Amino acid sequence: HPGFIEALFELEVPEISEGIVTVEGVAREPGSRTKIGVSSSDRDVDPVGACVGMKGSRVQAVVQELRGEKIDIIAYDPDPARYVVNALAPAEISRVVVDESNQAMEVIVADEMLSLAIGRRGQNVRLASKLTGWKIDVKSESKYGEALRAGYRSLLDVVGVSDVGADTLFQAGYGSADALAEATVDELAVLPGIDDERAETLIFDAQRYLEDRTEAMRREEDGGSEDEAQAE
Repeated sequence: HPGFIEALFELEVPEISEGIVTVEGVAREPGSRTKIGVSSSDRDVDPVGACVGMKGSRVQAVVQELRGEKIDIIAYDPDPARYVVNALAPAEISRVVVDESNQAMEVIVADEMLSLAIGRRGQNVRLASKLTGWKIDVKSESKYGEALRAGYRSLLDVVGVSDVGADTLFQAGYGSADALAEATVDELAVLPGIDDERAETLIFDAQRYLEDRTEAMRREEDGGSEDEAQAE
């Protein structure tokens, strides 16, 4: 039980039992690894340092009780994005894209940091997600760049979207035809050069573009299936 970890730290860390340091959350895969988020009500007390102890004595005492289970002590932050960045340590994060409506984050890391951020069999990102309560999708900078370029190209393919219009939409957060199709008239009408009528047209054109693209992909798949059948 994750509460077992909290109880062990309370025994080893006086600042927790005194109420100065608070355990904000625990995410655990028993026998393997734990992430514990901690905060402090006293600016002069570092919550992570208090839990680690002199030369790691306090955390090592807990690790010994757990027969070697790895423990990551994370500094809690009321800003969800910063908390996620802390939870993914030691990987260095380049950028975080927050989707508050879906409680999800897209975390961008340097290509060489990708495996470190994800962890062995996805354990690091999985535990960070459990600890913070946010869905986390980790991408390398190269893959993220490709996705941005593909999204921008799809915007240009929508009828009625010019180069200038695509720049305006992209900078406003509508980075693809899919995002444009899901927008509302009120959202688009506040952007420069777009009134209610143009907003309706753009949304309609984007939805039609997606329908045509889906239909083309379906025909391509059907054609491939027929070719395979004839080959057999």
